[in-house]
Amino acid sequence: MSAEAVTWAFRLLIGRDPFSPEEVEAHRGLRDMATLRRAFSNTWEFYEFFDAGVDGVPSYGMPNFLLRPPADPAFPFRFAPPSLEEPVGQMCTAAQFDDPSFTEIAEAMGMQPTRSRRSWEQTWIVSLLATHGMIAPGKLGLGLGVGRERIPSLLASRGVKVLATDKGDQPEDAALPPGAQHMALFHPDILHLTDFEEMVGYRHVDMNHLPADLDGQFDFCWSASALDRIGSLAAATTFLEESLRLLRPGGLSVHTFSFNIRSDTATVDHPTLAALRRRDLEALAAQIQAQGHEMLPVNLHPGLDPLDAEVSVRPDGPPRPKYRHGALILTSFGLALRKAG
Repeated sequence: MSAEAVTWAFRLLIGRDPFSPEEVEAHRGLRDMATLRRAFSNTWEFYEFFDAGVDGVPSYGMPNFLLRPPADPAFPFRFAPPSLEEPVGQMCTAAQFDDPSFTEIAEAMGMQPTRSRRSWEQTWIVSLLATHGMIAPGKLGLGLGVGRERIPSLLASRGVKVLATDKGDQPEDAALPPGAQHMALFHPDILHLTDFEEMVGYRHVDMNHLPADLDGQFDFCWSASALDRIGSLAAATTFLEESLRLLRPGGLSVHTFSFNIRSDTATVDHPTLAALRRRDLEALAAQIQAQGHEMLPVNLHPGLDPLDAEVSVRPDGPPRPKYRHGALILTSFGLALRKAG
């Protein structure tokens, strides 16, 4: 599509001009006008227009499919307000930002304890690992799709040896000097450089093609929101199953991702966003149980705080645990799997 056509679509569909030539070029790469329309329908400007014309401010009410007891005992169902003090598989809720564990872990990582989903995901991962004795000298952890996370530095400061990985195939990655991606994980407010270099390694790894030479090497592995961009729902569930082969017997595979809490049928299945549903977790639980592994308890309670009924639409608005994506409502979810043995 021409730059003029894309600019026209911006004006017609969301009522503004493109912010930059780069924004135009990104949309020119879409294959046709139907794909372009779908892309615009998932912008906050479109949501704001749609909500104003239909029912005003979007809100969230608990659907029946979250409450339903599982038919298969392989799915370890729970339903109670979730807590970071005793973490299990759970979604982000407003009350967890007031847990003492949230502030303690955020401060240990040198982060401001902001009430954002991204902050919750990192603190949930650390809390879950600590609860199960994984943050201790001599443990070996694998970070997948780590970006610039603070988790590797925090783990290293507690005596955990870490192999941090990311795909490393973006154009900006090619321009980085050798070692730059590794050093982006170093946070001097958490540990000394000498300790970081001794305890944290770095390697390029594609989460869709986990290398066989890493099999059975780690006490735990983790990822934060990397599943969202892995390519598809099928790829996400395949990765979760495959991640178990990287672990030693009894090891933990711990991940956060976007979770669909509006529907157990319709969802997002796109290369840039794949939102898992309850049915996907149930199918995964049955699949890994057949191999001798287990899913840790899964708590599907969406929270009781008034903020848990609010839905974030605008990116510049106040952070909320739940956010809008088209007709769906998503939130961050943490899931833990244990390898047999």
